[in-house]
Amino acid sequence: MKAINNSPSPFIAQTLKLVGIVLILSFLLDFVILGFPAGERDTLWQIGFITATIDRGITPVIGLAFLLVGYWFERRSDTLTQPPLWLSLKFWALLLSSLLGLLFLVMIPLHINNVNTESVRAVERINQNSLQQEAQLQNELNQAQAQLGDPNVRAKVDAEKSRFKAQVTALLQNEQQFNQALNSDRTPEAEKKLLRQFKANPKALEEFLAQQSDPVALGGKRLAQIQTQKQQLVNQAKQEALQSSIRMTIRSLLISTAYIFIGWMGLRSLISANKSVQNPS
Repeated sequence: MKAINNSPSPFIAQTLKLVGIVLILSFLLDFVILGFPAGERDTLWQIGFITATIDRGITPVIGLAFLLVGYWFERRSDTLTQPPLWLSLKFWALLLSSLLGLLFLVMIPLHINNVNTESVRAVERINQNSLQQEAQLQNELNQAQAQLGDPNVRAKVDAEKSRFKAQVTALLQNEQQFNQALNSDRTPEAEKKLLRQFKANPKALEEFLAQQSDPVALGGKRLAQIQTQKQQLVNQAKQEALQSSIRMTIRSLLISTAYIFIGWMGLRSLISANKSVQNPS
């Protein structure tokens, strides 16, 4: 009877090595393409480049795994002699793994610094935009106060207030029309909210009319809205910066650990095996 050959097929080993090489080269190609942008290499470009590189960083790890398994199968088959260390593709792949591990380690503080810098710039832009809105609001208030100083303008405002009060009062007293206004799709939600407030508290109508004819009260309300919006945008910018830093730091650290472990342990084993071949006991 013929002995059964349990050695793996050389085709399997070559296929695994080919898949590993393709995955590694695809990452290196993306890395080179991303490294040559058409625009200016500012902080935003660096953030985008590092983020894209880290997001693609797992691909060479899988490629190295395929490559090393292919070499393991090849070694078990004993169909090929081992080439010199410096001519071994395995050696250069392990060396590349070590270099990539160091690269991903360097990316961590660089990315954190860039994200923090851009976050500070974003907060400065938000504050500047808020100051411009406040200055514009102050100008509008000054103009409104100047116009209200004119007796003719003041008379028109008072007449408009009286007309609006009469319309709302009539609507509140007519239950059918009041319900129709609340159920109508044509009535904006803001007006529906005001109508409910006026219905629940008759004094709310007088307070509303007083505020509408008082530029200072309106200005204070709008100023509070601007400041609230500014604070929300500032908090959002800081939160996004923190999330990006934590996410990229953890991912880059994990990928770097995998590269360094594969590269350094693999090189150590390869060099030891090469010395054993050169100096047999």
